[in-house]
Amino acid sequence: MTRQIAYDPIKMKQDIMELFWAQGYAETSLVEIEKATGLNRRQLYNSIGDKRSMFLQALDDFTDSSTRLLLAPLESEMASVADIEELFAKFIEMAQEAGGSKGCMVCSTSQEEIAKDPEVANRVNVFFERIRAAHLNAILKTVERGEIALDLSDIQKRADALLGTHVALCILSRAGRSTTELENIADSAMKSF
Repeated sequence: MTRQIAYDPIKMKQDIMELFWAQGYAETSLVEIEKATGLNRRQLYNSIGDKRSMFLQALDDFTDSSTRLLLAPLESEMASVADIEELFAKFIEMAQEAGGSKGCMVCSTSQEEIAKDPEVANRVNVFFERIRAAHLNAILKTVERGEIALDLSDIQKRADALLGTHVALCILSRAGRSTTELENIADSAMKSF
């Protein structure tokens, strides 16, 4: 007879992701993970693995969720520059929420020592490239519909600049920078269109 799982694995993964997102890898202890999930180390290890494995799973969960919620409109066939503007506005809105913004888990991870781990570095780079590709897609679709006129070189440069703006907004919102400053950064990026 198989033993029933006495916990919700989806909630467990969400709790672990939230903890790593808020505190980072280095600042999150196994004791805190146990407390956040209500599970002991053995249950956690049997379920996901060691702390590093938990962190890799949390990064994967974050990128899946964030892609679905934030990048999907920029990746669609109907994407436009207006979708980029809406995304930046959403970042600014999230920064104003009670308790402040946690920013982007991947952006924060890129600044940690754990980012030197090859598997972590790969996940960070793949996600940054996905962000750039999403912005590139939105620009290309807008150009294809004749709503703006840019040559390929300008399109590539703007996609690079928008990646920088995207990451900057995430990091600066986590740092608690003012709404006005975030709005100015977003407005400057969008004025190039």
